[in-house]
Amino acid sequence: MDFTRNETQEAVAEAVAGALTTAAPAEDLLTALPSRSVEDAGYDETLWRSFAESGLLSLGLPAALGGDDLTAADIAVVLEEVGRAGVVIPALETLGFGVLPIVALGTDAQQKALLEGIEDGRILTAAVAEPGSPLPLEPTVRLDGSGSGGGTLTGTVTGVRYAAQARSVLVPATTSDGTGVLVVVAPDAPGVTLTPTLGSLGVPEYAMRLEGTEVSDDEVLRGSGADVLGDFQRLVVAACLAHGDGLVSGSLEMTAGYLKERVQFGKPLGSFQAVQQELADVYIVSRTLHVIAQSVAWRIAEGLTGPADRYESDAAVGAYWLAAEGPRAVQVLHHLHGGVGVDITYPMFKYSSAVKDLARFVGGAEFQLDRVGAAVAADPAEDVTVSGDDASADAGDGTFIDLTPSQRALQAELREYFSTLISDEEAADIGTTRHGKTYEEIIKRMGRDGWLGVGWPTEYGGKGFGHIEQQIFTNEATRADVPLPSVTLQTVGPTLQKYGTDKQKEMFLPGILEGTVHFAIGYSEPDAGTDLASLRTTAKKDEATGDWIINGQKMWTTGGHHADYIWLAARTGTPDSRHRGLTIFIVDTSDPGFSFTPIITCDGAHHVNATYYSDVRVPADMVVGEVDGGWKMLTTQLNHERVMLAPSGRPGGYYDELAAWAQGTGPDGVRHLDRPEVRRGLAEIFAIVRLNELLNWQVSAMGENPSMGDSAASKVFSTEKIQHVGRIAEELLGRFGDPTDAATAKLQRWFDMMNKRNVVITFGGGVNEVMRELTCMGGLGMPRTAR
Repeated sequence: MDFTRNETQEAVAEAVAGALTTAAPAEDLLTALPSRSVEDAGYDETLWRSFAESGLLSLGLPAALGGDDLTAADIAVVLEEVGRAGVVIPALETLGFGVLPIVALGTDAQQKALLEGIEDGRILTAAVAEPGSPLPLEPTVRLDGSGSGGGTLTGTVTGVRYAAQARSVLVPATTSDGTGVLVVVAPDAPGVTLTPTLGSLGVPEYAMRLEGTEVSDDEVLRGSGADVLGDFQRLVVAACLAHGDGLVSGSLEMTAGYLKERVQFGKPLGSFQAVQQELADVYIVSRTLHVIAQSVAWRIAEGLTGPADRYESDAAVGAYWLAAEGPRAVQVLHHLHGGVGVDITYPMFKYSSAVKDLARFVGGAEFQLDRVGAAVAADPAEDVTVSGDDASADAGDGTFIDLTPSQRALQAELREYFSTLISDEEAADIGTTRHGKTYEEIIKRMGRDGWLGVGWPTEYGGKGFGHIEQQIFTNEATRADVPLPSVTLQTVGPTLQKYGTDKQKEMFLPGILEGTVHFAIGYSEPDAGTDLASLRTTAKKDEATGDWIINGQKMWTTGGHHADYIWLAARTGTPDSRHRGLTIFIVDTSDPGFSFTPIITCDGAHHVNATYYSDVRVPADMVVGEVDGGWKMLTTQLNHERVMLAPSGRPGGYYDELAAWAQGTGPDGVRHLDRPEVRRGLAEIFAIVRLNELLNWQVSAMGENPSMGDSAASKVFSTEKIQHVGRIAEELLGRFGDPTDAATAKLQRWFDMMNKRNVVITFGGGVNEVMRELTCMGGLGMPRTAR
């Protein structure tokens, strides 16, 4: 898995930046207004000329036409960077709506005829809608003619940017035999009437009326497959996603820069917690939009489209996310700018207006959610089987946004394994007794089967797989609602591998993989939750024996009543030493000074405890790392825990349960999946699962040193979206489910229990407000918030 740009794409990004800064200073590019005069072109002509002279318009042309023959993923980088700069030029239309479709769907002769002179700055564009029908797959525009030749076009299309300025317009149409085609129309051809229409950005946009417009066979693009209009739409959506990705990230970067400099109340606005909370939410939108945009463009470039690709719905998921979250995100950025953001000479309006236009071009959030729903209805269950017919790409150097065949095989094997690991009786028991003997037996079972060390290095007894495989393991376990010794296996174990002594590694790591050694975390205290640096539990050294004597109390110790050891943070420095005076100890719970009091949580289960330490003795060789150096251990463990708390398998399991229920019928005999409300709810959950999965992959692909900003953002997204997903499920079950049906009633109880259980995860592993601060610091370089 690799989300980074390849060398070609890095060079393309540099070339775009160079072209845009050559024509004018960066600040001029941002503040120049798009022309609203009918006499003007409606775009920055000087900048467009510089863009063309830099060779950027020939990047996607075939080599036979003097181009660089770059892929859709490479052109997506161009459109992303144009969006990031906030400039007004017809790059989206010419490259995304024109060049890419003509190269993909036209014959060699058509490419030569239609693309001649494009490298010099001639404009191409396309119709993205008909009245009342965005991105139509069955256009009402008719191409009437005989045989496979040309004919006459009749109908109306809308959303045609730069139609009057363009050399050609691509128009989706339906032939007399019902075949979808793409027709190339000259805007000044007989029978064509252009009517200016409203666009938020203010660039020229038109409705095009076609009344018997004659076209030749050479002007009809039929492609090489049966889904010409589907292919065209994927390219249009990919272009909109790439451009929208750049617009959101560019406006976010601009806003972050403004907030670092703008001082109020004697401090930069960006240092206020309330500001960072909102800014972090936009960062999360930006990152989710980026990974789905990358996936769509990469899959097109690799030929992974159509029914053979199990991520075929990525384009609809991305378009939905762009329309649902893009305008909302830039509205927040407007708000954070205050009055300056609404000044027409300030660039913010260009970003927000452009995003609004893109949301309209893709049909809006509800329209695209219905398209996701159609995919869900066609195949409600996610298929993870591996077959020779399944489309796949080889993982080589550079971008690769997919599971390899071996990873898919692992995913399928684990899904099958976890589906039969726990009996119904065991599942019922661990529903309320989360860390009892049943739980212990399940963990030992996984240890005996050799599955606990998927992501561990072979030198410590693991399988030696990578971070992606570890994420697959976690996702599939949580999807099946199989409990994992997550704290022990995924946080304490890796931290010991990095910082533990040889004795500690030999003493604990083999038992962890066998499922016989269990840890709990002892951090939070009655007066030290989020502010861990203020904890008061003390560790005093007994100079006579060298032991450390622990005294204090911890709260919310998950699994503390069952654990063999507590991974405990205690103060070894002075009371005011804060984070500089903390040390990590491994506390044996068999010590007579250790005790606990159960805390029953609102899901009815015993997960957590108050734990007490009265003169508990810890040998000196059970100190992890350096004395007074525990803050590094603590943050390392928490970083692992944050990734652990964000698996896509959690909402994936919700989706599986709800999709299975939706196959049934209600008292009226209607299948639940055929109800628009149920289909739309499942579609939204499906989209969230996919975005969560891509975030998991992106963070895991960073290896041992993931971005602090992206790790924290992933935790916030996953832990908050799972609660939203739970509300969707309960609402649909409450509205359409029959509570007198035993299976439905059981499912309702399960969702109620899980939703109550998930309340904790927005503050467990680091409260999400602090996660948002870390997102801003790590992802945007914002200052530490004022306390």
